[in-house]
Amino acid sequence: MQKIIISMPGCSKCAMLKDQCKNTKCVEVPQDTLLAFARVVGIKSMPFVIVTGEPQELEKDIKNAHI
Repeated sequence: MQKIIISMPGCSKCAMLKDQCKNTKCVEVPQDTLLAFARVVGIKSMPFVIVTGEPQELEKDIKNAHI
């Protein structure tokens, strides 16, 4: 399983999360691209984290998430 911080250039919240999670992969996405994606999936705050993996890994991670 892999977790990736998706951040926007110049975002202070994104920078704070990157500093707190130094061993987590982080990808900066141009603002216009990121905002278009966020609008489509209903994300209203930055940063966000993408979790990838096999279905059984993702199921366990989703069920253990504090949503």
